[in-house]
Amino acid sequence: MKALALLSGGLDSTLAAKVILEQGIELEALNFLTVFCTCTNRGATCLASQKAVETLGIPLKVFNISEEYLEIVKHPKHGYGSNMNPCIDCRIFIMKKTKAYMEKSGASFIVTGEVLGERPMSQRRDAMRLIEKEAGLEGVILRPLSAKLLPPSVPEKEGWIDRERLLNIQGRSRNPQIELAALFGIQDYPCPAGGCLLTDPAFARRIKDLITHDPDFSINDVHLLKMGRHFRISPVVKLVVGRNEEENQKIQTFSQEA
Repeated sequence: MKALALLSGGLDSTLAAKVILEQGIELEALNFLTVFCTCTNRGATCLASQKAVETLGIPLKVFNISEEYLEIVKHPKHGYGSNMNPCIDCRIFIMKKTKAYMEKSGASFIVTGEVLGERPMSQRRDAMRLIEKEAGLEGVILRPLSAKLLPPSVPEKEGWIDRERLLNIQGRSRNPQIELAALFGIQDYPCPAGGCLLTDPAFARRIKDLITHDPDFSINDVHLLKMGRHFRISPVVKLVVGRNEEENQKIQTFSQEA
């Protein structure tokens, strides 16, 4: 039996994968990169996910979805979170991508590190149901860390997975995950902060200004948002000033490519 694990490299997704590996399921990890990821350089594999699969001993496939993802950021069907994070649309988009790969890979279900109530927009019960429905994956997504608090998934119903060996973690406290990591001997994992620039208030203000004044912006425009000081001069002119020589060189490069 094979499953696909969505692996950011953070503690939750690493633990979820480990829980399923303990049940003898073959896992392949998928990591989806965008220009808004904070764990990677331009075009590089996410370091956190690479370290995680080395610890878990499973293969990793990385997809750079930046170009397609820009449309999600510009026009999210389900709106933004507290900043400019289109979390529900993001999850639906990634789940659809995962479903397409699942059909090619021979996997039977999907494993995620989602924890009920941990993220206010996308990890509510109703949001989880909505994401599954719109992605065409109802019952096929297994969330091992909160499974006992959720309706049984197909893998549990079919007996591929023993529900009694799954968990009932919920909320924003990290203590249960830290205890579980110690039990599994997992020590080298990133802190929970970060992940997506769209959740950062300062960056969100910049991307909102960009969408307002240049709705057809490109990847290079997003790279420019990550550096320097930004001053809106007029509806069609924006001044970006580097904080040091290195930033000024990068600004020049991205400005020429934009």
